[in-house]
Amino acid sequence: MSETSDSQSIGTIDPDYIRLIRDLMAAHDTRHRSLAEKTGISKSRLGRILHQTPQKRLSMTVDELEAILHALGTNILKAFLRTEALRDLDPSDHARYESVLNLVGDIVKDLGQELVKTLENMNGIDGTEPQPHWVGVLRNSWIEDIAKAVAFIMERRTVITQRDELWR
Repeated sequence: MSETSDSQSIGTIDPDYIRLIRDLMAAHDTRHRSLAEKTGISKSRLGRILHQTPQKRLSMTVDELEAILHALGTNILKAFLRTEALRDLDPSDHARYESVLNLVGDIVKDLGQELVKTLENMNGIDGTEPQPHWVGVLRNSWIEDIAKAVAFIMERRTVITQRDELWR
């Protein structure tokens, strides 16, 4: 990744995304040198992009953001979901929601492509069928289904724990 990339600059990135990158670096025990090797971004540029003082940060390009997130095992979609979903939570609670947010990111990643394929097979769709009010219905359905699956796992764990305690 050259320092004079043709990629579009995203300007001053939200501090929550820089915090996310720093958190991912800590979780993966990744130092600037290692991240520089993985991304092709120079160590000094990384230091300036990820500077702790927002006023001293350089603008980051979209390509640089993608490269950094990829090197840290995630992508822009998952970073966006995580940052937006956890914005108002105490940082000590973030880890509890990582797996479900990764799950949602994996679902959404290919959803558009799969949906287009399915609708293409239906023939005759003209684009007027989807309605704006579906957003709430579909979102609530997803949330309900995920919550049911989580509740099922929690109940199963409780039963296993109780059974194990009986045999002690």
